[in-house]
Amino acid sequence: MDRKYGQNTNLSAEFFVASQLYRLGYTVTITLGHTKEIDLIVAHPDGNIITIDVKGLKNRTNWPLKPKLTSKTHYFALVVYNNKFQDLSNAPEVFIIPSLDIDKLLQKWTARPDVTCVAYRDVKNSEYKDAWHLLFK
Repeated sequence: MDRKYGQNTNLSAEFFVASQLYRLGYTVTITLGHTKEIDLIVAHPDGNIITIDVKGLKNRTNWPLKPKLTSKTHYFALVVYNNKFQDLSNAPEVFIIPSLDIDKLLQKWTARPDVTCVAYRDVKNSEYKDAWHLLFK
């Protein structure tokens, strides 16, 4: 995969998550890369605000991740397109993970030992799948 396609996957994932959040009644601001660890700023109708770091995958491997920001109001949205990136009839899978939980999912990437990651196989059937309810908990 060339770098441009990877950037498209991440940007697509950010817009997909933002769209889903709008559908749930939240107000969303997309930072478009202007804030490295924060891709989305999300406001609840009651005025509470959270931030989300979105990571997208074209296939089912690992999300490279080196968390720098953890707090009870920061989340990770891991998006996987399951090798169907250009198939618009298939929605991607989304995993919503509170940043305070991310350490228990991090591991060394076998192919790249200097990189930490979250493996798709570890979250595919987890409580984080489609866990939009964890936001603003």
